[in-house]
Parts: sequence; structure tokens; C-alpha cells
Amino acid sequence: MASFVELDMLVPELAGRARAILSSTTNAVLGTIRRDGTPRLSGIDPFFYDGELHIGSMPGARKGQDLRRDPRVALHCIPWESRRLQDGADDPGDADVKLSGEAVLVTDPVVLRAIWTSVQPDAETESAGDLFAIDVRSLTVISVADDQLVIDSWSTADGRHVVRRT
Repeated sequence: MASFVELDMLVPELAGRARAILSSTTNAVLGTIRRDGTPRLSGIDPFFYDGELHIGSMPGARKGQDLRRDPRVALHCIPWESRRLQDGADDPGDADVKLSGEAVLVTDPVVLRAIWTSVQPDAETESAGDLFAIDVRSLTVISVADDQLVIDSWSTADGRHVVRRT
């Protein structure tokens, strides 16, 4: 697996495009695994801090419990209808991102305070809930170009591949 900072070094163009898409919306869907092994889908607002992809979970939320028990995740982000651009950010265009990996619980109190206060300045970090960094096993950006579906993927198993379908 790779952190997002490592992805920036391995596949900078793909990682940069994925970052732009993930940062341009609050509409992402997170897949976790319930205690009984069935999937759970939850709305999530992934964000970047210090180059790394993070997600949060409210205190006592099922998704946080799922991730503490089994860290495997899937994340899907389609910002087409809710795109918001940060100052100076490039428009990612009509594309979506899919990734799979593992959620790593952030436990260092100094790091927790820094991250939580960056996204919620008035947050009481002791009661803010769980915070996870996402390590990536596979990353895919899907778009349309020249009337073709373009599937640009990277994985730890296969490296980077681009497939075009008509």
C-alpha cells in the first residue's frame, strides 16, 4: 500500500487528478465492512491534510467502529453535480475517483489536534471522534475523452494502466 504522499511520487499526474476530484466535493461514499462481514456504505467528506488523505467519524459512529475492527475501505467520489473549487484549484472536469485501501487510526494527540483544528477551528479535539489516514491499495480515475471512457488506474499489484473504451 502507499500513502497519498507516496502516490504523488509514484504517479504524480494520476494522484494530482484524484486529489483535485476528491477535494472538489463533499459527496463521497465510503464502503466499510460490518461485524457480520456485510458491506456498509456511508456518506463521507474526505479531506487532505499535510498531503495525506483523511476521513473522520463522529464519536460512536458505526463506520468508525467498522474501521477499528477491519480497516479495509473503498471510497467513491463523483463531484459532477456538487463541484466546489478551492482557491487556486484546477477544475478536475467530469471525472470520478475510486480507491481501495486501509484506514489507519490517528492516535497521536498533537497530530489529532492539528488536523481537527484545521478542518473545525472550534473543535474540541478530545470529543471530535475518530480520525483515519487512508493508505491506498488501488486508485482509479474514470473520465470521458474523445467519446471514449478513459480508465486510468494504479495498484500496488499491477502499477499504472490506462484503458480506453468506446
